Amino acid sequence: MLNFAINLIDPSKNSYYYPILISITAVFLLIHIMIKTIKRLRGDEYFDLIYNDPYISLELPLNFELKKNILKCKYLLAFVIYRSALWAKAPYLYVINYNIQKFSYSEMAILCIIEIIIGYLFSPIYKYLKNRYDLKFLCIFYIMTVVINLLLLMQSSHFMIYLSQIIKGFGADIISNTFEEWVILESVKVFDEYPKLIEIFRRRLLISSNKYDSIVSIITSIICSFIYSYVGINGPLCISIVLNILLIVVIQVLWDENQIKISAKNSSLVPLREVLFEFKKVDVLCIWLIEGIFNASVNVFLFSWFPILKQSTTGDINPGFIFVCLVSAMITGTKLYELLIVYLNFDYYMSITGCLFFQGLFLVLTYFIDSLFARMIFLILCNGFIGLCTPVSSMIKSDIFIEKYRGTLETLLRIPCNCYIIIILIILRYTNPFIVINITGITCFLASGIGLFLCIYRTFIHNQKLD
Repeated sequence: MLNFAINLIDPSKNSYYYPILISITAVFLLIHIMIKTIKRLRGDEYFDLIYNDPYISLELPLNFELKKNILKCKYLLAFVIYRSALWAKAPYLYVINYNIQKFSYSEMAILCIIEIIIGYLFSPIYKYLKNRYDLKFLCIFYIMTVVINLLLLMQSSHFMIYLSQIIKGFGADIISNTFEEWVILESVKVFDEYPKLIEIFRRRLLISSNKYDSIVSIITSIICSFIYSYVGINGPLCISIVLNILLIVVIQVLWDENQIKISAKNSSLVPLREVLFEFKKVDVLCIWLIEGIFNASVNVFLFSWFPILKQSTTGDINPGFIFVCLVSAMITGTKLYELLIVYLNFDYYMSITGCLFFQGLFLVLTYFIDSLFARMIFLILCNGFIGLCTPVSSMIKSDIFIEKYRGTLETLLRIPCNCYIIIILIILRYTNPFIVINITGITCFLASGIGLFLCIYRTFIHNQKLD
């Protein structure tokens, strides 16, 4: 028999986590070996012709490579610290509300609803700040809201928790794309005379940031898991606070001030009526619905995984160790994307349809099978398909969303997502997390059905054009 009780004195006795982590690591390495083998057989090792072309390189100034690398280091250093601070606190937020503050699930649902509503209410204020101040200031302002939020969470007052949620809702809208906007504007300065190199730089930077994020998420989660076992809940939160303060120093010292140019400001003021006409396109409407349901299911998953596992055993569970397994599965799913889509040429639309189907299947199975170990496996597999679905969804949106309308469409995507989350959280007040996760799984089946319809529709249109 497996012993699911966590030993807080000696974390090395929590041995049942290790076979799961070893299995996930083995799958990741297998996928990596398959990719390397395919690349070697095809002889198409990844490289960028522009950077490797000696004639183009000779035309660049001597300090060009230095300026590019400095910008890359400035961004990646801040990005790594930012993500480390995020991973340090992420698994323990619901532990605070449930175990420490003794909130009920209905009260925690209200907290999440408050965060969503505050995000909408403060959105115009954020847009004003974005146009009034430089992005460096906004990043520092966001980090300060995070520090205040964590300090309030460590208090024993319910009022302080509600106040922290309001601050969190305000800050979340600021950080949604501020880091990326800063490095985009800075890259325009560096590549001012070489606009063709900007896209290559951004693509390489995205690959690098995803790679570092994967490494940091595992390392930080493991360290904080052991700290939580020995010190308690305040240990990971203090680490997150220290990292956020360090991030303020790094940004203040290393980052340059910049503001969005007037042209960039005006580009976001696309008439709403003009954007709504895009929804007459079947593929845009379907992806809008699919993406909204997918984002909502991810948020419900993040809200539900701890209470589901907590109610599945009479013993204690260490959320840090489980979170490591979930993050590892998500990284493995992203690696699977590279194998299936990039090298085996799987169709984007069939891939996202399959991901949503299996995501819904594993969520529904957590409702019907009453076993902690089985539910943990199902949630890990579900998170793996989330890791696969996320880049596929991004590629589809970049393919069908017109650049002029992209920002407004991305904003409109939040409407069905947040409406669904609010409805689910209201339902949670009158039921339990198992019912909620079952409803979410069924909704994923609905999104999968929309994806299947889109695949059939696109095939029909394609055949019609050939005729």
